[in-house]
Amino acid sequence: MEKARNQGQSYIRSLPPAEIKDGRPPFLITVDVGATIALYSEFTRSGGNYVPFPDPNSYRLTLDDLHDAAVRDLLRTIWTNPMALDPAQRSARVTREIAGRLATLARSLEGEHEPDVVAQFLMRCLFTMFAEDVALLPDRSFTRLLADIRRDPASFKPMLEHLWATMNSGGFSVILRQELPQFNGGLFADQTALPLNEDQIQLLVEAARADWRDVEPAIFGTLLERALDPVERHKLGAHYTPRAYVERLVQPTVIEPLRQEWESVQAAALLHAETGETDKAIAEVEAFHRKLTSLKILDSACGSGNFLYVTLELMKRLEGEVLNTFAQVGQGKDETVRA
Repeated sequence: MEKARNQGQSYIRSLPPAEIKDGRPPFLITVDVGATIALYSEFTRSGGNYVPFPDPNSYRLTLDDLHDAAVRDLLRTIWTNPMALDPAQRSARVTREIAGRLATLARSLEGEHEPDVVAQFLMRCLFTMFAEDVALLPDRSFTRLLADIRRDPASFKPMLEHLWATMNSGGFSVILRQELPQFNGGLFADQTALPLNEDQIQLLVEAARADWRDVEPAIFGTLLERALDPVERHKLGAHYTPRAYVERLVQPTVIEPLRQEWESVQAAALLHAETGETDKAIAEVEAFHRKLTSLKILDSACGSGNFLYVTLELMKRLEGEVLNTFAQVGQGKDETVRA
């Protein structure tokens, strides 16, 4: 199947200009007839590397999966409206909606608090919303808390500060009535919450109701940078650095060289596996994984951290493929990839 993907990519990159006026195909599909269907995507349509869709853990569909109506709808959409599946489009829409509410809230706090205090407060609010939607906090717990507090604005500041103190240390939260993990990294080391009125809390409630799994974390820093800038603050929700622009730099400088090396390592590992040299196959994959996980990326002009985040995500996607290959060549071996 990996050979088929490489062959398919070669065909796509060789398409004549007349056939790619609107860009190359966003999807590449390979089929092990009678067994599995593998999906790969490349939404920039520039001829870059096709990566497992939606992720390295669930890009292969079995024949039994076709009994699922959602899987059939997915395959239908790939043929009829493939760009609708681009997660960046959904992220942009959801993020702009949230950014608009953030802009309104930031403007309402102008003159009352220092800009850096406002920015840190907003960051804690945003991360808490994200945490509940990725199951780091109980489902919808923070959203329900905000909705309840809205009717008693005076309790907003002490309630949030108590919650964030528990998140900083870990332990039982009397606010959410649940055991919470510790959120390290220092974000909640300062638990300062700003007093808000009912209308301001309502803006947070509306933002919290969004599905934060659809929000692009890479633009959080940009939003907060603009929240600090009186000129740019009013442009929140209007524009931000699109992910495609970030990838335009990250892909050729970091990811493509790594993928070229990985393709050679993967081919060698699979060849060893086919000839029964499992130990050599495992050693090939382990060596590359060790290198991948030890890389350090420097963004000398780091501001919001967007470039570093996108680089990390793309490298984690590549790591997922590496681990899948390890599982494939190491079947029956009682070993794990060692970073």
